[in-house]
Amino acid sequence: MNVSNSMRFFFSLSQCRVGLRSICTIDDFISCCSTSQKYLPAYQRHFSSNVLVNLGNLRDNDLATKKRIRLGRGNGSRRGNYGGRGMNGQNARGGGHMLYDGGQLGLLKFPIIRERPPYQVLYTQLGLSKLMEYIQLGLLSKEREITMKDLQDVGIVSRIKYGVLLYGHAPVHFPLHIKVTACDPETKKCIEANGGSVTRVYYEEEGLKAHLHPSLYTKKKLPFPRPAHSWHPKFDGQFDAIGEMPRCKI
Repeated sequence: MNVSNSMRFFFSLSQCRVGLRSICTIDDFISCCSTSQKYLPAYQRHFSSNVLVNLGNLRDNDLATKKRIRLGRGNGSRRGNYGGRGMNGQNARGGGHMLYDGGQLGLLKFPIIRERPPYQVLYTQLGLSKLMEYIQLGLLSKEREITMKDLQDVGIVSRIKYGVLLYGHAPVHFPLHIKVTACDPETKKCIEANGGSVTRVYYEEEGLKAHLHPSLYTKKKLPFPRPAHSWHPKFDGQFDAIGEMPRCKI
């Protein structure tokens, strides 16, 4: 039986008082059914059979999400004048530095970064070709053994703090004898191939200072420090002899 919109019929309203009968249209019946939906639980209202679900009416369940409180919309919104940040101060603005933690010493958390690793020495470098030029010019004598003090006196090296490192390649046509702190293996082979010798001498800090600047002790009539007894076992293979102290009368 087809029911048209103009058809009228009797039915009992469940939401009205018992025994009350009313005459209404099909539109009133649909609106009555829709109003009765609000008395159902949320999950039944959302998934009831008379609701057509499509992309236009997809939504969360009731109270599933919470509406965000907007800032600066009056005191009645609970986030009014100051937006929950209080009055002025650092916290009301951009805030402090991300690593700021109350102002105590920062090194308690981060260790000190040193300039260089411990026990690393930086020798003053001297090229073999430059050494040969000074010998050919007559500034250094090839008849006797050359020391680090001789190198400093002629100005071929300067600011010797830990010692001298000899490196590089150059033609050597005569026996060359030299004392330095360190030497490149290839350079040492080049010198020894012509009958020369390279002696790697070990000096302590005070001993090297006395070797390079003996006048600091003679002017003040101070005794020269004693030569080092030996070097540390970890330096085995790096030195050939203990450096000698200058022999000057006080």
